[in-house]
Amino acid sequence: MRIIPICVAACMTVTAADAQILTNSGFESGWGGWKDIDPNKDATSVSGHFFEGEKSAKITKAGGAFEQATRLYPNSDYVLTAYVKGPGRIGIVIGDTPITVDTAGDGETWVPVELPFNSGDAVKGTVFGTYTTGEVRFDSFSLTALSGEALEVAEELAKGPKVYEALPGACTAMSQLRVDSVTTLATDDGHGPENVNDQSFSPDSRWSTKDTEAALIIGFKLPQTLKELGIAWYKGDSRKSYFALEYSSDGSEFKPLRDRVESSGSIVAIERYDFDDKVVKAIKIIGLGNESNDWTSIVEVQPYGCGFNAIESTGDGSELVREKGVSVYGLRTDAPPSQNFDLSRWKITIPTDNDGDGSADEIKEQELSSGWNNEEIFYTDPFSGGMVFRSDPSNASTTPNSSYARAELREMMRAGDESIQTRMDGDYSSKNNWVFGSAPQEAQDAAGGVDGKMTAKLAINQVTRLGESGHVGRFIIGQIHAKDAEPIRLYYRKLPTNKYGSVYYIHEVPDGTDKAVELIGSRDDFAPNPEDGIALDEIFEYSIEVSTKMVDGAAHSILDVSITRDDGTVITAPSLDMHGTSYSDAGEFMYFKAGAYSQNNTSNWPGRDVDQATFFELNVTH
Repeated sequence: MRIIPICVAACMTVTAADAQILTNSGFESGWGGWKDIDPNKDATSVSGHFFEGEKSAKITKAGGAFEQATRLYPNSDYVLTAYVKGPGRIGIVIGDTPITVDTAGDGETWVPVELPFNSGDAVKGTVFGTYTTGEVRFDSFSLTALSGEALEVAEELAKGPKVYEALPGACTAMSQLRVDSVTTLATDDGHGPENVNDQSFSPDSRWSTKDTEAALIIGFKLPQTLKELGIAWYKGDSRKSYFALEYSSDGSEFKPLRDRVESSGSIVAIERYDFDDKVVKAIKIIGLGNESNDWTSIVEVQPYGCGFNAIESTGDGSELVREKGVSVYGLRTDAPPSQNFDLSRWKITIPTDNDGDGSADEIKEQELSSGWNNEEIFYTDPFSGGMVFRSDPSNASTTPNSSYARAELREMMRAGDESIQTRMDGDYSSKNNWVFGSAPQEAQDAAGGVDGKMTAKLAINQVTRLGESGHVGRFIIGQIHAKDAEPIRLYYRKLPTNKYGSVYYIHEVPDGTDKAVELIGSRDDFAPNPEDGIALDEIFEYSIEVSTKMVDGAAHSILDVSITRDDGTVITAPSLDMHGTSYSDAGEFMYFKAGAYSQNNTSNWPGRDVDQATFFELNVTH
């Protein structure tokens, strides 16, 4: 079987000898095309000692590595080769699986290393070289097709140039076409052109440039009959983008295809733009800004038509299509919190005293669930749709039994039915509250529920930075309140000198010593930066649950608390047995609270030194 490497350049005539799909395979252009992934950048370098050419890659110690992303054809056999001097490793990562080969080497001789592999269903991979046990050099990488679609393309290219014409009616079917190169001369903001061809519809995976009439060139290995071009625009559901199209049959000379075009401004998935069928080697997208500014920002590009490079659909992002004004969290950005969250069973305490009664104001269930909001205290974030709690602890009104300000929800199981008492109904809890499963049966029958669980997804946006060391940077984000005490107060705390914050809870023991439980980091006033802490604006989840467990024939109330990070990591506190406390007494009752309950009343920067949290989910079950 002939072995013919594959061409990635915009060439029409290709030979087996010079066809490569790896950029700068011999490091003659330094790290151009490669990525030095040594975290300290002191273990890798480009060396003047080489196998051929003038340069090679050199690794001197552990941690040294370099890599290059490359396109693959599915279900094809390849061989990755390189010349290595010294003990080293080359390989390719396909999906999450690395395929590697090592060479011991004597450090004096360049040794050819070969790594055969099959691409499976992958359309991309990452070639790499890395350190094993000693100084090592790498040179002359190549990736060669042995069989499958990859070899078919290589053989077609090796036949030399062809003349292509669009025949009327010749392209009746239409498929997505493989993109083989994406280039631009425009400067970007760190979001490079390669992002438009990575099958990701994440807003962070985009190409963005402010250059006037910036051009993005989409290239094909072979000329294709192009019928439509699909583009997914950054913020495509909130603004219109403007652009023009040109095409080239040979990859160099471009002709107009469509003049100024505008996107719909109502969709984040692929929008398809039609034109007369053209045989193209490349198509150029000329960015003309958007209705808000001069930026051109594209998330993904997909060409459609007929040709040798037809592929299975990689998805058009339609699962991300959402109603205009609805965020990626499924929350409306143009509505009060009660339209995104069921607040019919909550009231909110806020740090104002508008009625002049000397106590913090409360907004009760019916008013709150009817759309009440305040642009400084409790409102919808205009970008995420999250429910924002903002508490200014300076010169703020507080409740009678507290010296701290709050913008905090209080569970109200009565849902606005004021015929039900807020707290007690005779000797037992009213239907407005719940009790532990270890409470007497009469108390359980009288209450609105037995045991409970509250879960929330949120981000901490700001904490206080001024004030006394014992108060600064901490506030309560969730709690269970009892009649006169709190079985749990869940805190977030970030000290002014720390990059990350900690999470802990306090279990108040009636007539006893409170118990502190640290889940992430330390609660100390001078704690060092918690390396595994939670940063401001990082989204995480918490769960607070009370359940009943029978132990030796007696009902024990168990408190379980956990934190789930945005990467899926779960931090779980040890279960806390509350048996023997007065929380199980007949006259006790419970209710959940959530929001921003400040614990710093010593700051002297009113209006600016505040506690703020944004909730994306809040759920309670009993």
